[in-house]
Amino acid sequence: MKVQNFNTISSADNTSDEEKQQKERHAMLGRIEASNAGQEKYAKKQYRMTQISMLSNLAALGIIIYIVVTLLPKVNTTLRNLNYIMNDLQTVSSQLAEVDFEGMVKDVDTLVNESNDSLNTAMRRLNSIDFETLNEAIKNLNDTVEPLANFFRRF
Repeated sequence: MKVQNFNTISSADNTSDEEKQQKERHAMLGRIEASNAGQEKYAKKQYRMTQISMLSNLAALGIIIYIVVTLLPKVNTTLRNLNYIMNDLQTVSSQLAEVDFEGMVKDVDTLVNESNDSLNTAMRRLNSIDFETLNEAIKNLNDTVEPLANFFRRF
Protein backbone atom coordinates (compact mmCIF):
# COMPACT_ATOMS: atom_id res chain seq x y z
CA MET A 1 0.00 0.00 0.00
CA LYS A 2 0.96 3.37 -0.87
CA VAL A 3 0.84 6.16 1.52
CA GLN A 4 -0.27 9.32 0.06
CA ASN A 5 1.38 12.50 0.79
CA PHE A 6 -1.03 15.03 2.21
CA ASN A 7 1.03 17.87 0.83
CA THR A 8 0.45 16.77 -2.75
CA ILE A 9 -3.26 16.36 -2.25
CA SER A 10 -3.60 19.69 -0.61
CA SER A 11 -1.73 21.47 -3.41
CA ALA A 12 -4.00 19.83 -6.01
CA ASP A 13 -6.98 20.79 -3.93
CA ASN A 14 -5.57 24.31 -3.62
CA THR A 15 -5.29 24.68 -7.40
CA SER A 16 -8.76 23.40 -7.96
CA ASP A 17 -10.08 25.73 -5.23
CA GLU A 18 -8.11 28.52 -6.76
CA GLU A 19 -9.48 27.71 -10.21
CA LYS A 20 -12.98 27.60 -8.79
CA GLN A 21 -12.47 30.95 -7.13
CA GLN A 22 -11.03 32.38 -10.32
CA LYS A 23 -14.02 31.06 -12.29
CA GLU A 24 -16.34 32.49 -9.71
CA ARG A 25 -14.50 35.82 -9.87
CA HIS A 26 -14.66 35.71 -13.64
CA ALA A 27 -18.41 34.95 -13.55
CA MET A 28 -18.91 37.68 -10.95
CA LEU A 29 -16.95 40.14 -13.11
CA GLY A 30 -19.17 39.16 -16.05
CA ARG A 31 -22.26 39.86 -14.00
CA ILE A 32 -20.79 43.16 -12.80
CA GLU A 33 -19.95 44.12 -16.40
CA ALA A 34 -23.46 43.18 -17.52
CA SER A 35 -24.90 45.16 -14.62
CA ASN A 36 -22.65 48.12 -15.47
CA ALA A 37 -23.72 47.91 -19.11
CA GLY A 38 -27.39 47.95 -18.03
CA GLN A 39 -26.74 50.90 -15.71
CA GLU A 40 -24.89 52.71 -18.49
CA LYS A 41 -27.79 52.10 -20.88
CA TYR A 42 -30.23 53.33 -18.23
CA ALA A 43 -28.06 56.42 -17.55
CA LYS A 44 -28.04 57.25 -21.29
CA LYS A 45 -31.84 56.96 -21.43
CA GLN A 46 -32.15 59.10 -18.32
CA TYR A 47 -29.78 61.70 -19.83
CA ARG A 48 -31.84 61.76 -23.06
CA MET A 49 -35.10 62.15 -21.09
CA THR A 50 -33.53 65.00 -19.10
CA GLN A 51 -32.62 66.74 -22.38
CA ILE A 52 -36.16 66.28 -23.72
CA SER A 53 -37.62 67.55 -20.44
CA MET A 54 -35.33 70.59 -20.52
CA LEU A 55 -36.29 71.41 -24.13
CA SER A 56 -40.01 71.08 -23.39
CA ASN A 57 -39.63 73.30 -20.31
CA LEU A 58 -37.79 75.91 -22.40
CA ALA A 59 -40.52 75.77 -25.05
CA ALA A 60 -43.23 76.19 -22.38
CA LEU A 61 -41.28 79.10 -20.86
CA GLY A 62 -40.98 80.72 -24.29
CA ILE A 63 -44.72 80.39 -24.87
CA ILE A 64 -45.49 81.82 -21.44
CA ILE A 65 -43.14 84.78 -22.01
CA TYR A 66 -44.71 85.43 -25.44
CA ILE A 67 -48.21 85.34 -23.97
CA VAL A 68 -47.24 87.65 -21.12
CA VAL A 69 -45.52 90.10 -23.46
CA THR A 70 -48.42 90.23 -25.94
CA LEU A 71 -51.39 90.00 -23.59
CA LEU A 72 -50.20 92.07 -20.64
CA PRO A 73 -50.60 95.46 -22.40
CA LYS A 74 -54.06 94.45 -23.60
CA VAL A 75 -55.04 93.37 -20.10
CA ASN A 76 -53.72 96.65 -18.66
CA THR A 77 -55.70 98.66 -21.22
CA THR A 78 -58.83 96.65 -20.51
CA LEU A 79 -58.43 97.10 -16.75
CA ARG A 80 -57.84 100.85 -17.19
CA ASN A 81 -61.01 101.13 -19.32
CA LEU A 82 -62.90 99.08 -16.77
CA ASN A 83 -61.72 101.48 -14.06
CA TYR A 84 -62.99 104.48 -16.07
CA ILE A 85 -66.32 102.75 -16.62
CA MET A 86 -66.64 101.94 -12.93
CA ASN A 87 -65.92 105.60 -12.01
CA ASP A 88 -68.56 106.78 -14.48
CA LEU A 89 -70.98 104.21 -13.14
CA GLN A 90 -70.41 105.46 -9.61
CA THR A 91 -71.03 109.05 -10.73
CA VAL A 92 -74.26 108.12 -12.51
CA SER A 93 -75.32 105.98 -9.58
CA SER A 94 -74.77 108.83 -7.11
CA GLN A 95 -76.67 111.23 -9.39
CA LEU A 96 -79.55 108.77 -9.63
CA ALA A 97 -79.56 108.43 -5.86
CA GLU A 98 -80.01 112.19 -5.56
CA VAL A 99 -83.01 112.28 -7.93
CA ASP A 100 -86.39 112.62 -6.25
CA PHE A 101 -88.45 110.21 -8.33
CA GLU A 102 -91.53 110.57 -6.13
CA GLY A 103 -91.44 114.33 -6.53
CA MET A 104 -91.01 113.99 -10.29
CA VAL A 105 -93.96 111.61 -10.49
CA LYS A 106 -96.09 113.99 -8.39
CA ASP A 107 -95.07 116.94 -10.60
CA VAL A 108 -95.91 114.99 -13.76
CA ASP A 109 -99.19 113.90 -12.21
CA THR A 110 -100.01 117.52 -11.28
CA LEU A 111 -99.11 118.68 -14.80
CA VAL A 112 -101.34 116.03 -16.35
CA ASN A 113 -104.22 116.94 -14.06
CA GLU A 114 -103.84 120.67 -14.83
CA SER A 115 -103.67 119.94 -18.56
CA ASN A 116 -106.77 117.79 -18.26
CA ASP A 117 -108.61 120.55 -16.40
CA SER A 118 -107.60 123.14 -19.04
CA LEU A 119 -108.67 120.82 -21.83
CA ASN A 120 -112.04 120.20 -20.13
CA THR A 121 -112.56 123.95 -19.72
CA ALA A 122 -111.72 124.54 -23.39
CA MET A 123 -114.10 121.78 -24.46
CA ARG A 124 -116.90 123.23 -22.32
CA ARG A 125 -116.36 126.64 -23.92
CA LEU A 126 -116.34 125.14 -27.42
CA ASN A 127 -119.52 123.22 -26.63
CA SER A 128 -121.18 126.37 -25.32
CA ILE A 129 -120.67 128.19 -28.63
CA ASP A 130 -123.80 128.31 -30.74
CA PHE A 131 -122.42 127.59 -34.19
CA GLU A 132 -125.72 128.38 -35.96
CA THR A 133 -125.78 131.86 -34.49
CA LEU A 134 -122.09 132.28 -35.32
CA ASN A 135 -122.69 131.24 -38.93
CA GLU A 136 -125.66 133.67 -39.19
CA ALA A 137 -123.50 136.48 -37.76
CA ILE A 138 -120.76 135.72 -40.28
CA LYS A 139 -123.35 135.76 -43.08
CA ASN A 140 -124.72 139.11 -41.90
CA LEU A 141 -121.20 140.52 -41.69
CA ASN A 142 -120.53 139.30 -45.21
CA ASP A 143 -123.76 140.94 -46.42
CA THR A 144 -122.69 144.21 -44.81
CA VAL A 145 -119.10 144.18 -46.00
CA GLU A 146 -119.91 143.16 -49.60
CA PRO A 147 -121.61 146.48 -50.61
CA LEU A 148 -118.72 148.36 -49.04
CA ALA A 149 -116.21 146.25 -50.98
CA ASN A 150 -118.13 146.97 -54.22
CA PHE A 151 -118.17 150.67 -53.42
CA PHE A 152 -114.38 150.77 -52.87
CA ARG A 153 -113.74 148.77 -56.02
CA ARG A 154 -115.38 151.48 -58.13
CA PHE A 155 -113.00 154.14 -56.95
